[in-house]
Amino acid sequence: MSSSFFNDSLHMRDSNQQKRKQARANARIEATFLLDGQNQEHSCSVSDLGTGGMSILSKSTLYMGDKIRVQLKVATRMLDISCEVVRVSGKSVGLRFVEISPENLERIQEFIHSSFFSPEQKKR
Repeated sequence: MSSSFFNDSLHMRDSNQQKRKQARANARIEATFLLDGQNQEHSCSVSDLGTGGMSILSKSTLYMGDKIRVQLKVATRMLDISCEVVRVSGKSVGLRFVEISPENLERIQEFIHSSFFSPEQKKR
């Protein structure tokens, strides 16, 4: 098996199998979320992050169509992003960004870029 300059935690799919049009990278980021209209914070873990949405792992029950605000730290910045639940499979929840600032989108793009092209990966 040859080594790749890509991060081992990244999973690349054949473009014919990829349903998303936006770039996405695997992640392991602790985060929290609030359901719209509620003030109880729920913990979750971001399992992948992209420019159009993210997947989280959560013990809290979420349903398709739920609107939530996710707070996560990318690099050194806290991001607060409005999302809609578009997929639920057990504890894995797919989210689509409903509202994201240009600054937060830029931070996510930098995260994805650094996941693929970090200096550590180029040394392999």
